[in-house]
Amino acid sequence: MSWIHRTLPLAAGLSLLAAPLQAQAKVDLLKDDPRAIHLRQIHPAAPAERIDWAGRITELLKEEPGDLSITAVGDMIFNQPITQLPQPERAGLFRLMQEADLAYGNMEFSLNDLPELQRPFYNFRAPRDFRWELARTGINLVSQANNHALDFGPEGLKECLQALDQANITHAGAGTTLAEAHAPGTLELAGHKTRVALLSYMRYWTAKYRSKDASAPSLATIDPAVILVAKDGKVEAVEGPQEADVKTMEDDIVLARRHADLLLVSLHNHDVTHHRAYGIQDTTPPNEEIMFRRAVEAGADFVLGTGPHVLRGIEIYRGRPIFYSLGDFIYQYRTPERIPADILHQRDIEMPRPTNVSVWDRRESQEVLQTVMVRMVTNQGKLKRIQLLPITIDDEGSLYGVPRLANSQRGAEILALMQKLSAPYGTKIVIKGWYGEVVL
Repeated sequence: MSWIHRTLPLAAGLSLLAAPLQAQAKVDLLKDDPRAIHLRQIHPAAPAERIDWAGRITELLKEEPGDLSITAVGDMIFNQPITQLPQPERAGLFRLMQEADLAYGNMEFSLNDLPELQRPFYNFRAPRDFRWELARTGINLVSQANNHALDFGPEGLKECLQALDQANITHAGAGTTLAEAHAPGTLELAGHKTRVALLSYMRYWTAKYRSKDASAPSLATIDPAVILVAKDGKVEAVEGPQEADVKTMEDDIVLARRHADLLLVSLHNHDVTHHRAYGIQDTTPPNEEIMFRRAVEAGADFVLGTGPHVLRGIEIYRGRPIFYSLGDFIYQYRTPERIPADILHQRDIEMPRPTNVSVWDRRESQEVLQTVMVRMVTNQGKLKRIQLLPITIDDEGSLYGVPRLANSQRGAEILALMQKLSAPYGTKIVIKGWYGEVVL
């Protein structure tokens, strides 16, 4: 169903914005309102395509004795159930994670029953019982060191950690103390005799989230340092990660390595704000590459980058994969029942603002709503393969923010992008029909 575009009279538009939010919430007209951005559809539906997703995935999941499978996805802002969706391109996506031994994602929302403690404008929260929906996706490993973990304060973080523990979802990067935040989340894989550890850190462009009390709920952070450099007769300010914080990360990795057969390190990297004045941030600045490579040098098996909300390249460094950014995965951050999406579209500095386009018709950049699921297979501690499965995320309609396996055209475009972004690192990606595979 497509909405017919109607131009609002100026007075009507102003009265809509002036109406108290509470009054708007009492009238349940949002789902029938063509001005409600999350439902308004301005793009024609993609042509129907007959794809045997079940057959494709069954073939992909074939195992050999000793195979250990890992899936990794990017940022998850998740608050509405989606695991029950019947479409094969959505159900198949969750099957890939449900069938994996390890399924990782960056959890950029909170599980708590304390809505009154909300601090920032964004309401990235689901009730504690939503932990079972998160578990139903297949996710069993989450990073928590990110700029939304403390959106509901110390008490909100405590409730979130308890909810994850109750659902047996391993977490790292946040804790009730700073020491806990730097400790690895661990689990042992049934049938593999494999001890797994996850460490998680956030690199922000300011020291805003640095722990001020080591005995209080904290995040593991790698904070910025700025030095002045003389160059060509001018003085430039150069920023990069603090050496002491990188060394602390290395110490954490060395300690975790002693007790783990498989060690994953997550780095949630915001080297600059997402303000669209900075454009699409699909390239990792050289000073930011330092901490990713140092993680490998210290002993990490896989380094998983999140934060930029777009894909970045892949590097095989000393035989270990670095994913500089896995982009988004579940992106339900404009849920209108929680935050009026229309207001967000007008105020959000991350939303592109093209000329002569109504606020009701603004959409996310395509780069924000495309990603890959990384699927890795190891055997006897050796990495056998890395597969890249292209995904798109709905940007309009009732499933706004929900991922699906990409159709043929979009899948080819996403894989071509990954080839382009990874080429500067000397990484080759071959196309194997509907997915890509990294040459090891």
